Amino acid sequence: MKKVYLYTNYERFWHWTQALLIILLALTGFEIHGSYKLFGYELAAEIHLNSAWTLIGLTLLTWFWGGVTGEWRQFNPFSPSLRYMKQQIRYYTKGIFHNEEHPTYKTKYSKFNPLQRLTYFGLVFIIIPLMIITGLMYAYYYSSWNSEFIHISSLSTIAYTHVFIAFFLVAFLVGHIYLTTTGYKPLSSIKAMISGWEEMGDKEAEYAIKEGFTVRIKEQEKEISDTLSSQVKNILLEALKDVEGEFGISKEDDIKTIIQKVHIGYFKLDKEGNYVEVSKWWLDLFKFSYDEVIGKHATFYMSESEKKKVLEYLNNVVHNGETITNVKLHRTCKEGTIVHYNLTASPLYDKEGNIIGAEGFVFESAEQKNNN
Repeated sequence: MKKVYLYTNYERFWHWTQALLIILLALTGFEIHGSYKLFGYELAAEIHLNSAWTLIGLTLLTWFWGGVTGEWRQFNPFSPSLRYMKQQIRYYTKGIFHNEEHPTYKTKYSKFNPLQRLTYFGLVFIIIPLMIITGLMYAYYYSSWNSEFIHISSLSTIAYTHVFIAFFLVAFLVGHIYLTTTGYKPLSSIKAMISGWEEMGDKEAEYAIKEGFTVRIKEQEKEISDTLSSQVKNILLEALKDVEGEFGISKEDDIKTIIQKVHIGYFKLDKEGNYVEVSKWWLDLFKFSYDEVIGKHATFYMSESEKKKVLEYLNNVVHNGETITNVKLHRTCKEGTIVHYNLTASPLYDKEGNIIGAEGFVFESAEQKNNN
């Protein structure tokens, strides 16, 4: 079992806040409907309306976040993974009860299986917006919405639609909680949405790391000038052939030579977190000489806040055997400038399977390039 960092701080904030709001809306909504008495009608109505406005704000903020970061693609139901829809349905209806292997793997760039993509797309872009619209119409009286273009003959139409969606969301919540128990371990998915770290089997973790490495290489390929694109493309394709295992490296010496040419900084640390090896591009990125780095701790020339982050990540890798992918950090160069970069790191093992250190890659981040 390995842990891979998949869920960002905002994703976890959005997930739990939205879950809490939906539960509050359901509890207070059904009380307003007269199903039971819990808060009292007036308080329930107040909580319901405030929760509704908070959900509207959260939804708009999340749409903005998804558009800016590109994470909206996670919900794209027409992605190439759609071809696995039949296998996914079969897995949930039959395969899962026979301990069959999951038909798709979860990665940082593809966190949802095809059935989840379709469901979450409908939830985020259709069901919740429709719930909000009918709720607003119901709360502020339908007659104010009637116009030359929109005419609603009865308030009951809005009410029934709103209540039907409420039942749907409650059913979704129950199903969603059940499906969280079908991960690597029964509580793996819930833990992942708290810490951001997803527990995976070795094979799935290797696939996740390989995809992260592949994506970053392709991003580098796009940034190469036209005069060098043909030569560098051949280098990149050769690198991708060697991608396997936790880091996508089968021939270490060959890949290091390739990394020197494609702007990927390689490093190796001992178990105490001291540098024992760095590539030329690592040195070029941070403006240090080889002798100034080797033997120094991974946190040297870092601010206190960044040191704390790096020490936490280093502990997870070296002592807990976890793998981290595309973590955003920054470091002060020798000349005093700040460099923003993405970090990927994994444990380094000896022949007996003991962790003896860590190795990984750094990539210049988009934030750094924009600043340049």
